[in-house]
Amino acid sequence: MTDRGPALPALRHQLVAAVLTLAAPGLQGDAFDPAPLLTTLFTEACDADDPLPWIGHTLRTAEEAALTADLGTALHTLRATLPPDPRPTDHLHSPAWPAVTTTAARLARLLVTNDHHAH
Repeated sequence: MTDRGPALPALRHQLVAAVLTLAAPGLQGDAFDPAPLLTTLFTEACDADDPLPWIGHTLRTAEEAALTADLGTALHTLRATLPPDPRPTDHLHSPAWPAVTTTAARLARLLVTNDHHAH
């Protein structure tokens, strides 16, 4: 792997933490709140709607960017199923939630693997 980042390691850390939390929200217990995770994924650490420009900043590879875009799509689908002012449990009980956790798990594995193998 050619290491192309991260130029913004603190934001990379936030991104990895957000994706891991989406992959396993049950580990958060009652503290699970998706709002800051969505902020991280769509504004602070990358733009899940257009992640390619983030390669070299918080994303390392085109594959990470592609999975980030997939996660963004899953999250938009989830949002479409939620009531106005959703509670955290509304997210977890949505029929669109399994696609979020599955996609986040795939991305989390790749992010951690790429960090482990970076030189």
